[in-house]
Order: sequence, then C-alpha cells, then structure tokens
Amino acid sequence: MMFHHLSLILRAIRNFRDEHCSKARTLFLSLILFLCLLPSPAGVYAIDVAVIVHQDNTLDEISRRDLSRLFKGEKRHWADASNVYVIMQEDGSPEKGLIVRKIFKMRPNELKRYWLTKIIKGELLSFPKTLSSSDAIKRFVRHIPSAIAYVNADAVDGSVKVLRIDGKKPGEKGYFLSGR
Repeated sequence: MMFHHLSLILRAIRNFRDEHCSKARTLFLSLILFLCLLPSPAGVYAIDVAVIVHQDNTLDEISRRDLSRLFKGEKRHWADASNVYVIMQEDGSPEKGLIVRKIFKMRPNELKRYWLTKIIKGELLSFPKTLSSSDAIKRFVRHIPSAIAYVNADAVDGSVKVLRIDGKKPGEKGYFLSGR
C-alpha cells in the first residue's frame, strides 16, 4: 500500500516539469515530506498495555491463554470462586485497539458482534463494563477486588497490581501486550 502511494507521488512530481512552477513544486514537495513524516497507522499502538488487578488479588502472573479466556468471558471465576469483573476501555483508545488485536484476534468493529453473540447464546448477561480513562479504571480496580482491566503501562501506579504475562512485565522484551 505504501509503495503504491509512493509511486503516485513520484508520478505527480514528474508531471511538475515546467520551470515556471518551481514555487508550486517546492510547496508540493514540502507537503509530501511533511506527510511522509506523520506516524503511520502501525505506530498507533506503539505502547505497552499493563493488565491490572486489585492489590489483594493473589494472582501475580497469568498465561496468555488464561488472560484470553478471562477477557473473552470463557473463564468467569477466580481461583477463590469469586466472579471475574472485566473492565474494558472505550472504543478508539490505543489500549483497546491493542487488546482487541492481540487477545481477541479481531478488528475493533467486530468486538460488539462478538459480545452480542455471547449474550444471545446466554454465555454472558451483559457487555463488559467500559470506562473512559486510565484513572477511572485504576480507581474502579482499586475498589473492586474481583476486577481485571488494562491500562497504558505508563499510567500504572501503586494503587493496583500489574500482572506478569508468561513471566514478563510491560517494557520487557517479548512482552505479549507490547505494540512496539
């Protein structure tokens, strides 16, 4: 896709052969350079997402498989038999985009259909709770012992516990929820 755009740009530059258009050519090339320096869509998720739980949760580490089962609603109880309370971020956040891609293995626009199917089949009673900010999510998790959620790893503080995923913490090489 990127090469197609570059070939179109090069073709347009070749069409600016008239010397009377030097100012227009300079402006055009400056605009092209500016656009090429903008972040690409792949860079949207250039973050690490931390999975967080209440400080009193006995879990310190989780496997990718169990994490996926929890977030997908396939596993609904903690080891102590309490209900798992999954918290999601609002649509459009880079954190949710990364979670949907890595855990659900789908595009963000497919997630609502996934939840509706689970509700219709009777596998879930409702959509997961959605909160709009990392601060709101941390406050919620701090007060609800059975909650599990995710936030940008840069937003983590001592009010919640960060789970290691397959032995790795955010920022470590090979961390599962890294968009880098």
